[in-house]
Amino acid sequence: MDEEFVEGNRIRVLRCTDEFDPLPVGATGTVRSWNPFPGLRQLRVAWDAPHAHRQLMLTLTDDGDLVEKI
Repeated sequence: MDEEFVEGNRIRVLRCTDEFDPLPVGATGTVRSWNPFPGLRQLRVAWDAPHAHRQLMLTLTDDGDLVEKI
């Protein structure tokens, strides 16, 4: 079975649900790690400028953050 994401995948944010400081739609970065827990999938990303200072881990759920591979 293929993993949904692997280290080095490039992604683009389609939706970020962080209510305090969300990443904007269209932000891009490179996957650093992928934690596919049941019902809760997490991505650690090295974000491209101007968001490179961000350390936000995305949580992918049915109604949570949404990204696409680019």
